[in-house]
Amino acid sequence: MLGYPLKTLLSAIENRYGREAVVQTLAEAELPADRVYRLNEPYAESEAQRLTVAASRRLSVEDIAEAFFTDTLMRFPTWYEMCRTSREFLEMQPEIHNTFAVGLQRPEQRDAVRDKFRLEKLDDELVVHYRSPNRMCDIYKAIAQRVFQHYHDKANIDEPRCMKRGNDECELRIRWIK
Repeated sequence: MLGYPLKTLLSAIENRYGREAVVQTLAEAELPADRVYRLNEPYAESEAQRLTVAASRRLSVEDIAEAFFTDTLMRFPTWYEMCRTSREFLEMQPEIHNTFAVGLQRPEQRDAVRDKFRLEKLDDELVVHYRSPNRMCDIYKAIAQRVFQHYHDKANIDEPRCMKRGNDECELRIRWIK
């Protein structure tokens, strides 16, 4: 996993609870207290999973989504300015995700990032195929809800397949309400 989501998690904890909570979260994840995450550097999936579990003791999925949305809006405002609707933004999301992989040295690291998302753009819905050992589909859905709010759109997300339920991937079907 790339460092950007992990950095965002720790920043959200620090903003809400202070530096000591970050140190405690890192300890709970069996990581050094001085661990620093860089945006586009790869980190072990097992480390990401431990940190996410530890962070979720302090932050809800909605808290994580809000922190991620707020950070991306501030750090990468052009992403949002390029799009007129939430659908346009979510159609662009895999490309955004994959840009972080460009700087990775090893091809297998780049492929691991690129292989996490695949889209089907249908007339009446967007189908997101997500496959990651981190199983962060709940966070994706919460961020998507925040994106809907940002663009003043209404949409429903159905998840007929989920890795947490034993499927080989998560399938998120997004339908906009007119």
